[in-house]
Amino acid sequence: MKKITAEEAAAIDKKPIGRTSVVRAVMVNMKPGDFIFIERADWKWKDKPPSAICRKLEKSSTMKFKCDKALDGSGWVVERLA
Repeated sequence: MKKITAEEAAAIDKKPIGRTSVVRAVMVNMKPGDFIFIERADWKWKDKPPSAICRKLEKSSTMKFKCDKALDGSGWVVERLA
């Protein structure tokens, strides 16, 4: 254990305690204009694509996302718009 500064704490990606996926935590921490690529190996939901998380976050906050599927089927590209 070590003491860190406020700047170091702000630079660490965090996940809230509880049942939430790492992908959702990364999406919540995105800034407008940021992109992420979600690989199929990282996605554990069998019946819903990552766009389900995008839509849910858009309804519960002021964030806006664009979620596209890669043509080769290797994953999804998510962009935070606002």
